[in-house]
Amino acid sequence: MLKKFIFTTVVSLTLTASFSAVYASQIPDTKSFPHILSTVQFPQTKWGIIRHTFKLEIPQNSSAITQINIDVPPGLTVKNDFSISDQSGRKVQANTTVNGNKIAIAFAQVVAPANILNIDLNKVNRRGTSNAWLYRVSAKFVGSDAEISVGVAQFRIYF
Repeated sequence: MLKKFIFTTVVSLTLTASFSAVYASQIPDTKSFPHILSTVQFPQTKWGIIRHTFKLEIPQNSSAITQINIDVPPGLTVKNDFSISDQSGRKVQANTTVNGNKIAIAFAQVVAPANILNIDLNKVNRRGTSNAWLYRVSAKFVGSDAEISVGVAQFRIYF
């Protein structure tokens, strides 16, 4: 009985060690395409009205951006109260509209490459409950009317 147990354990450990522990895929080239750098929620609680802030980097080798579109996840409602600034803290002029669960931010001037945008969604009303809110973010680039996904802004709440 003990020999069977030892044999089974050795075979199991051998098989387990022969499998790769991590399956990974290549990270897309973020040096030439806009992407989300970070997200912050304030306050870090499940209050009714919160602020969601995320940073969007537009790398040096990217095309300039004319518009950003954001899909608001179910369970959240946003007011048309946004603050948009660059990495130096200067306010970026933009026309913002909220249509149901869609936010459109059309910039008065194109946002050039080698820039980081700070986007504050100031009055987000929480109707539902979740430990992770996922905003899908897309952009329109100079010379194109196509809306291209640039990432997901994920806000997690831990208690």
